[in-house]
Amino acid sequence: MKKQFLILLLVLVLLFPVGCNKENGNTNVGGNEDVIKEKVSLAVPQGNPFIAVGNLLGTENLSIDVFNGGEGAKVALTGNKYDLVVAPLNLGTLLYNNSKSQYKLEAIVSLGNTYIISKSDKTLINITDLEGKTILAHSQGGTPDIILKYVLEANNVNCTIEYVVGVSDVVPLFMQGQYDYALAAEPVITNLLVKKGVSLNVINLQNYMEETIYQAALFVNPNSTNKESIDVVIKKIKENIESMNKNTDKYVDEIVNKDVYFSDLGAQILKISIPNSSLEFVDAESNKTTIEQYLTLILPLIGKKLPDEAFYN
Repeated sequence: MKKQFLILLLVLVLLFPVGCNKENGNTNVGGNEDVIKEKVSLAVPQGNPFIAVGNLLGTENLSIDVFNGGEGAKVALTGNKYDLVVAPLNLGTLLYNNSKSQYKLEAIVSLGNTYIISKSDKTLINITDLEGKTILAHSQGGTPDIILKYVLEANNVNCTIEYVVGVSDVVPLFMQGQYDYALAAEPVITNLLVKKGVSLNVINLQNYMEETIYQAALFVNPNSTNKESIDVVIKKIKENIESMNKNTDKYVDEIVNKDVYFSDLGAQILKISIPNSSLEFVDAESNKTTIEQYLTLILPLIGKKLPDEAFYN
């Protein structure tokens, strides 16, 4: 009887191995399908795109470099250094169309985050209130500038636009009263409202467009050899954004001390601004039609042609 029991036990062990991994198609008890086995590099601009991946800081085998401004995005997309790059959709498309970048479009991670603000003592109810006014704008030639010009032209509004480099550069000039109207974005707007105590009028430029504004996009380096690990990171980015939108307060509590950018903004600003920031993971291949509708809108600024099929990863 003892011998028969031992034989039965051996059969059970052979049929149900403990702790097997996903290699060679076996069941993965430990969740190794979500393990980044090879090093993956990600470049992302400071601001909302960085917030959208913030909880991935410290992930094993994932390095995240943060850059500022359009020039940093251009360097990242043309340098072939990174496996993944988050950058403006219009810039990535333009560089691809001009054969200056091989990066392919994987997803959109930021929709319209483009607003006009004024202090409460200045009239701003409708876009037509900007007629004859001067607007302080930022990111000349970038998505916010493109959308601003499109909406003004579509509504026959004539005004003067003056530029600074980035949205953070708008704040001091606006606060000093040098400009009554400004092009702004989250989390800058919430920071003005909460930390600075400024009473604002705010209009969302997305409300003046039928097409969805596709702002920041996730691009993939087709020359990278660590494709399996890159796919894991893409999955993690998608899950991270979904988690952020599902439970923003919990997400903010987890990231606020992970980087000085987050801690400087503070938990309150992050918790209020994230729901207004239109951060969302939109797969490019399955949403190609609406992406092309938006790109058609801005064709004069992206090389006057739509990218070919190979652009979509």
